[in-house]
Amino acid sequence: MTMRRISAALIAGLALALASSAYAGEARALYAEIMGCEHGCTVAAAGWPLPYLIDYPGISVVGSASLTGALTGEDQFRPRSFLVTASFWALVALAIQLIWSLARRRRAGP
Repeated sequence: MTMRRISAALIAGLALALASSAYAGEARALYAEIMGCEHGCTVAAAGWPLPYLIDYPGISVVGSASLTGALTGEDQFRPRSFLVTASFWALVALAIQLIWSLARRRRAGP
């Protein structure tokens, strides 16, 4: 496996993780300063397979989480969840590369 393939998979993983922010979902969040969320509450989130953008009910527009919201400080960004999401997508990209390579070798024959 070449560094070129690994690099391409990592870049694809980052790009796909960022693109997954379009996937709206929900996550549990704990906000000690917000009444009703002191022990955790369900809030809007974005990212897949793990949500890494989390709505901050006291600041952002309720019911939405986005990259721009995270950049402006309205939503929370969870780095660990983003790393897991990016790793997942990088592994998917690497698997697709390997399957594609094996299929091409098979078609080429001996």
